[in-house]
Amino acid sequence: MDWIIALAFLGYCWWRVARAHERTAELAATGILRSPLYWVSNALVPILLVLVLYIAHINNQSPVPTFLWFSALVIIVALLLLRRALKWRYPV
Repeated sequence: MDWIIALAFLGYCWWRVARAHERTAELAATGILRSPLYWVSNALVPILLVLVLYIAHINNQSPVPTFLWFSALVIIVALLLLRRALKWRYPV
């Protein structure tokens, strides 16, 4: 049973990679790959992921400091604003 799930997951990953290549080619034609806003938004996503994982890790040991929650909220708002700015500038 596990190999069926693993095979399905690998098939899904393969399909996503193929779709990502098509999407990247489409975005390159618009010029978005040269935009600093695009790269800042792509850099904020892993930063947010690391911050959330750190909050989840520290939550087991002690209360989470308020500034971590606030910084996560600020990053989420910044990502939403960057997404809106990119959609306005590059309507794909």
